[in-house]
Amino acid sequence: MMRKTHLIGSVIILVTIAAGGWSPQINAAGSGAAENDTTSPESGTGPLDGMKFIGALGPDGKPKDVEDSFVFENGTFVSKECELRCEYPARPYFVRQNGTKTDFISETKCPYKDAKIIWRGTVEGDTIKGKSTWVVKRWYWTVENTFEFEGKLAESSPSTASSD
Repeated sequence: MMRKTHLIGSVIILVTIAAGGWSPQINAAGSGAAENDTTSPESGTGPLDGMKFIGALGPDGKPKDVEDSFVFENGTFVSKECELRCEYPARPYFVRQNGTKTDFISETKCPYKDAKIIWRGTVEGDTIKGKSTWVVKRWYWTVENTFEFEGKLAESSPSTASSD
């Protein structure tokens, strides 16, 4: 059942990316660039780069009691807490403009476990909020948990975002 759910979830994400306007941020000079999309993870820049949010995360529907910082730099996104827990690396993020909001999605994998986190969030003004889905595969079952996160802008300079 979990494999079917995971497969359905993956298909939904791919359809959303393909049909919903999500873009891997092809740079403005590159072909296929959407009008609102100005950058590419491959080029090392992104529209949210230089932003660092300080906040917290917690299980869906429960208090957000784990302090975290969420960093966008060089076309990538990373949760510093998750980086500490399982060395989840910074990975490219994809964005979609939604009026004054910037929706983003990013997926990262633990380098030494069969585990991944899919981050879906929104940046509006000086706030970030969203949900992440943590999936870890075991030998005979799969664990899937959803977490909520939120934070306030702490920094907005590419040179200071890497100071963590």
